[in-house]
Amino acid sequence: MESAKISPTQDTEAAQTDQEQPPTQEYNILIELIEDLDEKREVMRKVEALEEILQAADELKQEKIKQWADRLEKHPRTITRWLEKVEKKGLAAIARTTRSDAGQLKGYKRWKHSVEYWIEFITNTYKQAKKAGLGMTPNLVYNQVKGHAELELGLKEGEYPSHMFVYKVLNPIIEKKNRKVRNPGQGPGLIVKTTDGDIVVERSNQVWQIDHTKLDNLLVDANGELVNCAWITAVIDTFSGCVMGYHIGFESPGSHEVALALRHAILPKHYGEEYQLREKWEVCGLPEYVVTDRAKEFKSAHLKHIAADLGFKMRLRLYTEQGGVVERLFLELKTEFAALVLGFKGGSLQERPKNPEKKACVVYEEYERKLVRQFVDHHNYHFYPRVRKDKEQTRRLERWWTGLLGGKPRMPDSERELDICLMKEAKRKVQERGCIEFVGLVYTASLSRDEDGYWRYDKNANFLEEYEGYQVTLRYNPSNIVYILVYTREKNGQPSKYLGSIRARDLEEERLSLKEWEDRKKKIRDEGKVIDQSSILAQQRDLYTSSIEQAKTVKGRRKSEQRRITSKSTHSKVVELHPEDSSKGKKKGKTVNEAIASEPTEGVESVYEQTEMPVKPALFVVPDWDEFMEDNW
Repeated sequence: MESAKISPTQDTEAAQTDQEQPPTQEYNILIELIEDLDEKREVMRKVEALEEILQAADELKQEKIKQWADRLEKHPRTITRWLEKVEKKGLAAIARTTRSDAGQLKGYKRWKHSVEYWIEFITNTYKQAKKAGLGMTPNLVYNQVKGHAELELGLKEGEYPSHMFVYKVLNPIIEKKNRKVRNPGQGPGLIVKTTDGDIVVERSNQVWQIDHTKLDNLLVDANGELVNCAWITAVIDTFSGCVMGYHIGFESPGSHEVALALRHAILPKHYGEEYQLREKWEVCGLPEYVVTDRAKEFKSAHLKHIAADLGFKMRLRLYTEQGGVVERLFLELKTEFAALVLGFKGGSLQERPKNPEKKACVVYEEYERKLVRQFVDHHNYHFYPRVRKDKEQTRRLERWWTGLLGGKPRMPDSERELDICLMKEAKRKVQERGCIEFVGLVYTASLSRDEDGYWRYDKNANFLEEYEGYQVTLRYNPSNIVYILVYTREKNGQPSKYLGSIRARDLEEERLSLKEWEDRKKKIRDEGKVIDQSSILAQQRDLYTSSIEQAKTVKGRRKSEQRRITSKSTHSKVVELHPEDSSKGKKKGKTVNEAIASEPTEGVESVYEQTEMPVKPALFVVPDWDEFMEDNW
């Protein structure tokens, strides 16, 4: 049988057809090897484009290249390069979507230093500025690069990195720092990480956490004048999430405000009908640990002393996230409480409503009542949020009761033990009649009320008589210094003993804060400065000046009189200025007797007998020898 003959033209057309069709097996293998879905779609899109272009007639290929360049948003030259790669290396050549040096910072040949040198300089400049607390930006870093290159290295523009290169170096650092990742929490267990180790929270009143925040409502005073926003110091039980206590005030919280919040948290709480509470604020007791952040007021000696006296331990959080139980309360106060009270100003400019000052009309007392009701009827009575969904939810107050050891909280023996929380300490010496001087006021123990309720001097009421001349410890509340408590000093590790309370002798009111007293004293001083004291000052000045002049005159007269007495005294044995054997033509000096006889003797008596006797020449100090020689020679 005769074999079929194939013409050269048919052979060429078959070879061309085989070349234009993409190899199916290689295509399938390539698609299977690509794991990334987006990359796989892109490669399939490229293969579809190349297949259509290769199958098109020669006169239509350029038109197809332009069409696919528009569809793929590529330059026509890029499509042409893909075709060349497929003809040389096959479909595997188009699978690489990124360059081998992608992500690497590349410099320019004109740079006088290496890329590594400039990257190190840029990153070090930025990090050192941030460490120093400067508001460094990429543009400011570029100014440092430019100054270093031109002023210190003597380079010209183009021989050092541009501002775009600085942005490329710093953008990853800035994005990494600003990236926020949500913390999913610890899970069902409660562990508080502190600088002294981990604390596993297993019961109520085991770990309390304390923190401050500024509330978002503008308050007014009794006259309707705008005051400011109040600060709150909150005490939270970590196990149940209950609010144990708080302190609210207008001044920035310190160790004293923290101590007052602790005292409020430890004691049982009773509120009147004006608070309109539906539930009772039952939480109280002493904690085992108090965990705070690292603010200076939480590391004060005052709080350490309180912890030692009341028998709990102070700990500092290891991470900021450990204070989430307190921050959750502050977020609730902002979104569910402050936003519903007049005078809300928001926590930022974006949240700030228009003219919140005009809406402010709530006074401190009303605001405090609303806040207490928020804690008692809302927060503590709310469901505990950390219970798993498959378990029965309990309220925070119920969880606090079930978590107590023995079913009841540990309480101090008496409220007097909490005086250390209520008061700041000072040491003073007891004066006569049981008086103590403190902050410019005289306090006395010799006062008692009469039948009409007035304070009268009572010698028998002085309980400090045996301590006169000795130092005692004073504990006072800065919010009311009319009364202060007196304790003995601690000796040999023995605790101080409470003696009694003393009252300010010269104050008629029953309540006066330390700040109000300091302002009152400052006002008195300022009023004294306003009074015209020119006559007083002039009299004092004239008295001083005349005394100084008189002292100078007396001193001068004393020196003059001493010179006169010395010149007429015979204590000095004066002899001739010129001895007898002096040169011819010179006058002889007088003897002692002649010198004395030639001078008046009134008022001067000699202590020596006036005998004529030769003496040695006297010694003289001559200030100007030329003048002396001219006058005597």
